[in-house]
Amino acid sequence: MPNPLFSRYSQGENRVTASILAVFERISFALVERILQILCEEPNIPLLEIRNQIRLKGAGGVPDGAIQASFAYWIETKVVQNAVNGVQLQEHLKILESSSFAKKRLLVLTPDYEEPQAVKDLKSDSTLWASFEDLKSDSIVWASFNDLYAAIAEITTTAENTETGESWLTSNFSPPSEQERFLLRELVQMLLAEGLVNSGKSDAVLIVPARSAIEDYRNFSVYVCQPNRTFQRVEYIGFYHNGMIDRHIAKILYEPVEEIELTKEGIDSPPTSTKFPSEDKQKLEVKQKLYELVEKLEGAGSARLGGTFKVFFLSPFNSPGIELSQDVKNDLRSQSGRPTAFVQGQRYVTLSALQKNPATTTELLKG
Repeated sequence: MPNPLFSRYSQGENRVTASILAVFERISFALVERILQILCEEPNIPLLEIRNQIRLKGAGGVPDGAIQASFAYWIETKVVQNAVNGVQLQEHLKILESSSFAKKRLLVLTPDYEEPQAVKDLKSDSTLWASFEDLKSDSIVWASFNDLYAAIAEITTTAENTETGESWLTSNFSPPSEQERFLLRELVQMLLAEGLVNSGKSDAVLIVPARSAIEDYRNFSVYVCQPNRTFQRVEYIGFYHNGMIDRHIAKILYEPVEEIELTKEGIDSPPTSTKFPSEDKQKLEVKQKLYELVEKLEGAGSARLGGTFKVFFLSPFNSPGIELSQDVKNDLRSQSGRPTAFVQGQRYVTLSALQKNPATTTELLKG
């Protein structure tokens, strides 16, 4: 019998972990695999292997096919920052090492914005890893709840609300069903309610697919997308287009306008769901910028005019919040060697990693 979807554990860590596992139990293995691959930054390593015509050493026959899996992903959850205990993690690793699984990972999931020092110390402890036969320093992986949020956002984004042009017909991944999307949304809502996403000041930078959005930024200093789209609270937006993250990283100037029709009439009579900044001065500034945006769209004959969007006002392209020394080239590839998009729906990277001016996305992900 599946675990209850909403855990009744009173302790926060147990409640959150049980709820995550309950959702994982109810969605397809392919989706769970993708989430784990994103969190562990192992996009090319499958957990379940399905192969035709398997040849085994010393065997005379050749089976028509095989389905193979031998892995253990253990999860240690903390619901407050700076709470990771190195001694506890060592004990987990010792037990994990004694298990018979071929692939083993200890995933440490916390609300911290950078890798906890206890995890860093364990990874660098050569004496510890020398004592294990089957484990290496990459057997322990840290991810934040923001990373989990971003992973769910990525796999539930459809071709209809991205600018990558990729269709599920050509994608390597099957799209989630409506029921799976609902379950994952409920999980995200639970994480938000528990205060595990966006807790504190984030080092995250939002990276968006920008085949046309980069032109909006260059011409109008805005990012527009479908209304009421959910993002983490961040200070900066980066634009992914033509196989690279643009070196111009925009600073978000105001809270985004969640839903607005880009006409003067729409600005004068916004939907009841639209909330402008609470400060009168900022409210007037945002409204004035919306009027100016509509005038610019009219002058440019833009297709954005008259549409209803969520609108971010950004620092100008020629004076961005941050300008890297170079564009960041995407060099990620699938297991088959096919280039894969760095962003499909939205993705978050750390500001500190971007400011190191990486040449490639592989360098960026290494931090």
